Amino acid sequence: MNIAIQQGMMRIEDYPFGKRKYIIPTGRNIKKALTLDEIANIYNYNTEEKSIDDMCRDFWIFIYLCNGLNVKDFCLLKYKNIEEDFIVFNRAKTIRTRRSNPEPIRISIKEDARRIIDKWGQNQFSSDTYIFPFLKAEMTLEKQRDIVKLPTRLINEHMKQIAEDLRICKPVTTYYARHSFATILKNSGVSTEFISEALGHTSLETTKSYLAGFEQDAIRKTTDVLISFKDHLKIA
Repeated sequence: MNIAIQQGMMRIEDYPFGKRKYIIPTGRNIKKALTLDEIANIYNYNTEEKSIDDMCRDFWIFIYLCNGLNVKDFCLLKYKNIEEDFIVFNRAKTIRTRRSNPEPIRISIKEDARRIIDKWGQNQFSSDTYIFPFLKAEMTLEKQRDIVKLPTRLINEHMKQIAEDLRICKPVTTYYARHSFATILKNSGVSTEFISEALGHTSLETTKSYLAGFEQDAIRKTTDVLISFKDHLKIA
């Protein structure tokens, strides 16, 4: 519409947005997080060693443990991103924005994340070797984009079956791993500022919006203390 106005194809008076005109409605956040019990069930789910189910379950757990990183960043991880007990990298999304000196994300490598790297990672030929066997150095950006869709679809399809077996009535996708990471930290009392940095958000407002869908549960649990006297009455 802006272009149409600039080219004289539309009058500025007919512009439908602005003060006292149409306002784009705010989207409602839908919960996309699992409980700790549900994650524990996934973690302990029995799979055949080295099977596709085994790999997809491990990759989902890795994504969850590693700040809920998205699948593209997961595929782009290289051995040079491992610095002692941390994974240090810049989000591909942040790099595309051409921000100067973007702050890298630092992920504490938990024992299970290290185990998954040792189990499924490629042999390291150099520091530029991709950790997981999806991308190759000679691939174009377009080819990388196409390849990244494959593990995303593979993980999501197999996690769907695992969720059904565990009677988890939620679409346990890679995006659920990211939301679960953020929500469980939030519910544990971790600051929004820390979560924002861990997720690689460029704005604290983005993180607040990201977590907004879980606030009702937090309010409900926090205000339960108002009737905690009932427990004392039962004991008496």
